[in-house]
Amino acid sequence: MSRRSERGFVNTQEVLEKLCFGRAGAVQVMRSAKVGSPHYRTATHLCEAIDDMVEKLTGDRAHFHDKPASTAPREDSLKR
Repeated sequence: MSRRSERGFVNTQEVLEKLCFGRAGAVQVMRSAKVGSPHYRTATHLCEAIDDMVEKLTGDRAHFHDKPASTAPREDSLKR
């Protein structure tokens, strides 16, 4: 007697946590490597692939991208 595979279900939260860790590693390589080097290009491709997967899972390609600050500037800094 054969059992059905449990494939078909993706634990989105678990996958996003792992992709976040992998993307952070690729960004670290991009910060350290010479722009245009093989390491830099490979890390860039990896980030693009992760962003593609994140878009499929969340609908938001920029899910892991840095977001602008959500806190309004202080009043005293505006008076300068």
